[in-house]
Amino acid sequence: MKAVRVQRLKAEDVRRFAERIGAKDRSRLVVCKGEYVEIPILDGFERFFEGYDIVEQENPLFARKNDLFEILKDEIPRDLWDLIPRRYKIIGDVVMIKIPEELEEYKKKVGEAILRIHKRCKSVWRDLGREGMIRKPKVELIAGSGSETIHRENGCLFKLDVTKVMFSVGNQGERMRIVNVVQDGEVVLDMFAGIGYFTIPIAVHTNARRIYSIEINPESYFYLIENIRLNRVNNVIPILGDSMNVTPEGFAERVVMGHIFCHEFLPVAVKSLRSDGYIHYHESVPEVVIDRPIERIRSVCESLGREVRIENFRKVKNYSPGVLHVVVDAYIY
Repeated sequence: MKAVRVQRLKAEDVRRFAERIGAKDRSRLVVCKGEYVEIPILDGFERFFEGYDIVEQENPLFARKNDLFEILKDEIPRDLWDLIPRRYKIIGDVVMIKIPEELEEYKKKVGEAILRIHKRCKSVWRDLGREGMIRKPKVELIAGSGSETIHRENGCLFKLDVTKVMFSVGNQGERMRIVNVVQDGEVVLDMFAGIGYFTIPIAVHTNARRIYSIEINPESYFYLIENIRLNRVNNVIPILGDSMNVTPEGFAERVVMGHIFCHEFLPVAVKSLRSDGYIHYHESVPEVVIDRPIERIRSVCESLGREVRIENFRKVKNYSPGVLHVVVDAYIY
């Protein structure tokens, strides 16, 4: 769990900045250590605090009102305390939480405790993973009611149904990073648009000329249309279909490949570029083969007679033990 380590004199300014950009982890307390202060932040926001030390908090202090453990330890046997979830995701007014099988009989207590903590939330859903290429959520209602919500993030609105489409709160830092690199007047291709995870922030916060947003899942496409309407943007061209088959060639200046299992789409992405342009390629990769994403891009460019310059290679977040979600920024010419 990450925190920004700053001198006391600068702490208040940094704290306010972290809250303004949505980076502060509200479930943890700010900690004072001598002349320094540790301000807890969410994964993915580290790049916004260049010049400061980013530390890993081994024993973070949780805000008592948000500490699920403190509430549940009197209701769950002591030998199961280590399994009580310490983290969960709030999407709009819906909570998503992973609960180990050993706590199966206590899942309702977990859900009800979360609703007592977060009185504005209407339901708690157990996250059981994802299915298939479209990553359809497997979820179970454990408290409250309702699955459709509107999530607010970085000045954008995202309407979704958590039983039908996924939403990764942990990727918000990467979404804003892309916003910061899009240039005025660019034509952008979002190959796996979903409900508009990248499309909507780009449309809201940049002067991109056009954003072509392709989505294969009709349910996600429905919410993509809804979010275009909710955010009142008029430079998005939504396309329902498979990016492998419907992506035009030679039109884009920047391509976002936000799906972490999409390497077979790389030739299509390269062909979609004009004479030159950028590709932001995401992949889930084991640490033992950490260079694989870069090698894949270089191999595809070589096969298509294109040159490539790798401009950035960074971790977005941990995906699973020993596996990272990474993104490569590649300039193709």
